[in-house]
Amino acid sequence: MPVISKYNPKYHDAWAWSLAMKGGTDADIAAAFGITKRQLERWKQSYPSFAESLATGKEASDSEVEKSLYQQALGYEIRDVETFMVPDKNTGEMVVKSQREIVKHVPPSTMATMYWLNNRHKKTGEWAQRQEVQISGSLSTTTDLSNMSDEDLAALVKLAKEDKPMEGDG
Repeated sequence: MPVISKYNPKYHDAWAWSLAMKGGTDADIAAAFGITKRQLERWKQSYPSFAESLATGKEASDSEVEKSLYQQALGYEIRDVETFMVPDKNTGEMVVKSQREIVKHVPPSTMATMYWLNNRHKKTGEWAQRQEVQISGSLSTTTDLSNMSDEDLAALVKLAKEDKPMEGDG
């Protein structure tokens, strides 16, 4: 298919929708059109039908992925037909002996559940992978060392150089 770099709504809108529907990024779509990503951005700003085609294509594919993620988070069942075939004694061709419906259970995916909850509760951070902890209070920035002996001061300097915790530190 030849690349047409001048915008044509009959041509580019449908193609943009199709590429976006298949998961194409703006960079992928620009490359398929033979234009820069910057030019694609200009088309989105200049041609509302083009921007809408891209948006609806991306929304449709995102919805399918969200549905799949949701199903994986909950677990689901797959219905299938198991067919038993045997060779025909007269012709040697394989023929159906029997069929039965089987149901396979796919258990919930822990990762899908975590991802779903993490993204659904972004504002509260309730299920975030990283929790923010705030500590408040004050620490004394000066310690009176005037009453320590020379040996104690030397031992303190040695500990600081070795980067070992002092007695009583967790």
